[in-house]
Amino acid sequence: MVGRRCEKAPVLILDLDGTVLSENSFPRWALYLVRARFPHLRAPRRWRISATAVAMVAARKSRLIGHQTLKWRLQRLWQTATAGDGGASERDLVQELACIVRPELTPIISAVAARRVDAILATAAPEDYAGGLGRRLGFAHVLATQRGRARPNPDNSGSYKRDAVMSLICGRGWLDRPRVLFTDHTDDIPLMHVCRSIYWFGPEADLAAIMRSVPSAAVHVGRRDFFPIETLEASADADSGQACIASL
Repeated sequence: MVGRRCEKAPVLILDLDGTVLSENSFPRWALYLVRARFPHLRAPRRWRISATAVAMVAARKSRLIGHQTLKWRLQRLWQTATAGDGGASERDLVQELACIVRPELTPIISAVAARRVDAILATAAPEDYAGGLGRRLGFAHVLATQRGRARPNPDNSGSYKRDAVMSLICGRGWLDRPRVLFTDHTDDIPLMHVCRSIYWFGPEADLAAIMRSVPSAAVHVGRRDFFPIETLEASADADSGQACIASL
């Protein structure tokens, strides 16, 4: 029998690509630009956008530029292409991405959308579509790579992502609550260090390295060790903000 204890309800922190989504959203976004699916633009301008996107992706595949530079350049191209479309392109892409939400996380996403748990969507994906996707899924708090950056770095990854998450948590008065991270990428090791529990959706071959890097955290295999969201919701005390929960 799993021991139970009474404590403050945890704050859930969820990565997007490969975690909330079953695959990486970035290639779909880049392909959207390559296809130039922007009906508000005339054909010659769509062709120029497509050709520019193809050239950017080719430069990355040839290792002439890094991933951060590609992301930054595609963000600028996206902002140019979508100007004046009233958000239609973002909504179209968000609709596509909403269809690849990881089934194992559906109960948690439902609880987030119903405001039954406090959660943060924290991702290195561009704010240009990650913000809209997060709102579509019901997240009140979305941290993503900002649009309008003057240069490629930093994006919302690594220590920058950790700092952004902790700044939000501090601002909300949640510092004394346990933090549970859902992720699939070792780039999140800085964030793992400030979380008590980790639900890992990446390669199981990386588990041993994560356990060595973050010995203070309980590491679970997210695909089979499901987070006890139903138990958490059933036992939460709405008045006191306390919850008697199983070990996370």
